[in-house]
This record gives sequence, C-alpha cells and structure tokens, in this order.
Amino acid sequence: MEQEHKAAGDDRLFPLGQVQILNWLLLTAMAVAAWGLFSRRCAIGLLAGGVVANVSFVVLRRDLSRIFRGSLQVAKARYFFSYGIRFAVLAVILYGLIRHGGVHLFGLLVGLSTVVLSIVLVAAGEAKKLYFPMKEAA
Repeated sequence: MEQEHKAAGDDRLFPLGQVQILNWLLLTAMAVAAWGLFSRRCAIGLLAGGVVANVSFVVLRRDLSRIFRGSLQVAKARYFFSYGIRFAVLAVILYGLIRHGGVHLFGLLVGLSTVVLSIVLVAAGEAKKLYFPMKEAA
C-alpha cells in the first residue's frame, strides 16, 4: 500500500498537484495582464518563460517520482544524466529565445519565476492551514 501511494505521486507532504495547476493559472493571468498593461512582446516573453519553466517542472516531477519508485542506486545515475540533458536543452532554448526570439527579457524572467511564485503561494496556504486551523462554528 505504501509503495502504491508513492508510485501515484505523494502529495501528502506538499501538494505538488496544486502547484502545477497554479503554475498554469498564474502564467495565463500574468500573460493576459502583461499584454494589456505593457506590450505584446512582453506578454510573449512572459508566456515563453512560463512555458519553459512549467514544462521543466512537470518533467522534473515525473523524473523524481520514477526515482523514488525503484532502486535509488540504479536510478541515481540515470537521473543525473537526464538532468544534465534537460539543463543543456533549457540553456539552448533560453539562449535562442534571448538571442533570436525577440522576446522581452524582463517578461521572460518573470515568466521563468512563475513556478517559484506558485510554490511560495501553495506553501503559504499550507502553513496557514497548519498554524491557523479553521475553527468550527459553535
């Protein structure tokens, strides 16, 4: 039973599923706001950075859940190899976006930070539940 729960993705300690959903919601809201408040170029940069960060987060979550399902010794080498490949691919994508993509650099950086913002917001919500539990109505 314990192994079965881990294979499905353990959200008991920290709700990563909520983080993933919030990532995409924040990215959408921020891109629309950037389009209206700043420029099309800024919104496209934000969207590009957010998509890169969110896809990377999804792949990282998948890779880590695979590691914890099997033998750590065997999976460790495979994980570090795939991490290196993913890092290199991200570097090439970001270089291409900055150098040739014509995206707004500030928008790109804000988009890349959507995952961090989602993690902070979900963590704050979890801390609120832990330290300030809802009181039942009398």
